[in-house]
Amino acid sequence: MTAKPADDGRTPVVMPDVGTRISVESARLSGRMWSRIIGWKDHQYLLIETPEAHLPLGITAAFSEDDSLTLRYMNDGMIIGFRTPVLGRMTKPYPLTVVAYPNNVQTHSLRRHPRLNCYLPCRVQLGETEFSRAVIRDVSLNGCRIRIPAEELVESVDLEDTPEGRAETPVTVHVQLPEDTEPQVVAGRLVSFDREAAYAMLRLESTAELHSLVEFVGMFTTRFDIADIA
Repeated sequence: MTAKPADDGRTPVVMPDVGTRISVESARLSGRMWSRIIGWKDHQYLLIETPEAHLPLGITAAFSEDDSLTLRYMNDGMIIGFRTPVLGRMTKPYPLTVVAYPNNVQTHSLRRHPRLNCYLPCRVQLGETEFSRAVIRDVSLNGCRIRIPAEELVESVDLEDTPEGRAETPVTVHVQLPEDTEPQVVAGRLVSFDREAAYAMLRLESTAELHSLVEFVGMFTTRFDIADIA
């Protein structure tokens, strides 16, 4: 679905499917939390799961009715975000939060930025050798760039500095994302290898598009100057 931009440059809201994962930021708490959209009523309210949160001393509930939340979610390759006030909370039978339905949202296309910078710890299987202290430094739909400490490089890793040699080196990456019970597995082939003093950088071309990784990184790296637009 697409939406026509409003006169002020913002975009009318397009709600995703029920169950869509969203990131949540509270004006009262630091950091981001994960939740899911449960339902909504057009132009009135939006219902989300109340995420688990580590509450600071003196705060007994994640959200209060004088709180405002910043919500972000993915829709058709776009990060969509808006800020909205909390209208109410419920604890039974499940912890749910009601927020105001926004009139407009702000958007950011991931397709315009094919590589998203990040810092995701991961485990890498490179040929017959495993690296446990690797980090994903950027991700795109078609692959990712991985940093490995130089001290973990061993002679048994045979990386010829030719396209033919690199293409014959299989790579498997295991990365744990929030709310996933098992690590995500990215499989592909090595397409570049740069050895530096302290670390080596590997460029992986994946065999399947990395939608979940791009969504996760996009949620955390996209920056909006979000006004109160509910």
